[in-house]
Amino acid sequence: MTDLQMRISKQESTITALKNQVDRLSGQTNVTPMRISVPLHDGRPPRAPRDSRAPRRDPRDPRDPHDRKPRVGTPYPTMSLSDVIEPDEQVTIQIKTVLNDGVQEYATALTVFDGTDLEVTDCELADSLVGLKSSKPGEILYKFMEALKDAGHIKNTFGIAPWRLCFVERNGVKKTLEELRSNVG
Repeated sequence: MTDLQMRISKQESTITALKNQVDRLSGQTNVTPMRISVPLHDGRPPRAPRDSRAPRRDPRDPRDPHDRKPRVGTPYPTMSLSDVIEPDEQVTIQIKTVLNDGVQEYATALTVFDGTDLEVTDCELADSLVGLKSSKPGEILYKFMEALKDAGHIKNTFGIAPWRLCFVERNGVKKTLEELRSNVG
């Protein structure tokens, strides 16, 4: 959903820029100049034409020694929270709120994993979420984000993989669920 919102926003910006350029070229003077960069490709590097005699290969195949770039967006195998979190382990969800005197401040929601669900036990700046239970960290994260936005603590909601904003502390080291997930298996 967030990805679609970002795409729509980019398309609206592109449409506005193109309309302004058409107005400027047609001689209308009430145009506000707008600088915007529009990607001319989908973000992937251009590829040389493929030799039709070369064998076909799955581009996600990790066995290709020449493909050194990490695959962005390659999905992980489906995992449940119990694959990466221990029962009764505390998971902290953090969202950046403001920058005060050069110091970044965060709002936090503390959750405890019961073996199946995360349950919000304390939620800074959004007490109404205390008691919320879900097996999906994203559900809690986005409700927390909406509550912060509604209360004026953040200006906009944003899209991010929820497992990147959820942290556990093990042996004195803070790790994201994303980091823990990548080490499973």
